[in-house]
Amino acid sequence: MPDAVMLCWARLDRLAPVQVTAICPCGTRQKVSLLAPSWIVLRYMKPLLKPCLLLVLALAPAGFSEARAAEAVYQVTQTGIPVVEITAQFETRPDGYWMRSVSRAVGIGRLFAQHEIRSEVEGAWHAEGVAPQRYQAEGNWRGDARRTVLLYREGMPQPLDMEPPEGTTNEPVPLPARRGTIDMLSAFALMSRMVTQTGRCDVAGPIFDGRRRLDWSSRTIGAAQLTHAGQQVETLQCGLESRLIAGVRHGDDRTRATQPRQAMAWLAKVDQRLPPIPVRVEFPSTIFGTMRMELRRIK
Repeated sequence: MPDAVMLCWARLDRLAPVQVTAICPCGTRQKVSLLAPSWIVLRYMKPLLKPCLLLVLALAPAGFSEARAAEAVYQVTQTGIPVVEITAQFETRPDGYWMRSVSRAVGIGRLFAQHEIRSEVEGAWHAEGVAPQRYQAEGNWRGDARRTVLLYREGMPQPLDMEPPEGTTNEPVPLPARRGTIDMLSAFALMSRMVTQTGRCDVAGPIFDGRRRLDWSSRTIGAAQLTHAGQQVETLQCGLESRLIAGVRHGDDRTRATQPRQAMAWLAKVDQRLPPIPVRVEFPSTIFGTMRMELRRIK
């Protein structure tokens, strides 16, 4: 389911929290995690930007360790046939979160949508939501290398590196439409935190992935029994919706592209190290049938 000034010297100590509308207010800080599909497609940095980026990343908050992160492996199927594998890593601490997801085509998925996309975000918790500080996604989509790097300064995502350049593949997103947005990984982290604190998943907010601006929301459906790993587990069923607001891909039909996209997610606490995470997500295919993302294992 852009035109910003590239300020490579942005001061991370002045980052302001991004405001996300939550129907249920967030309370005390607690561990959360959740993965999201990797929607962005990206490439290696241009040589002139690389030294600047390394300097900025060196200023980012330290303390997260990939070695300590829990890892969840998901399989995406199209009418029962495996087409994509997603590996997600999570780590949280009282003041922030770190998430990484890797999506790669498998089986017949390589014939129709060959790709490997790596997305990563680091951010801070805030009473009103989340404040992503750095988001990046890179990899290849059908043979084309792509890359996006966003830094957040005072509630505004600022593209530091875009390959291909901004406006090449999608219509530019107006600057005012980007203010107050977060990335999709952070949105799902917020939803997971909401479930941990309230037992509900009512949350909504604006999403910007560097090329597209979407409205995203989650609503509580209710408790549901689900078979997972051969056992019946108690889950929280949540209805998801996203709608493209700006950044239509060149050549796409605007009316069709901006229609709301529906999905259904079931969250459960299946590991003591983690809060409730998705064990299943279902969404209609743009071709035929239903696509399903299912948790296979946790490391």
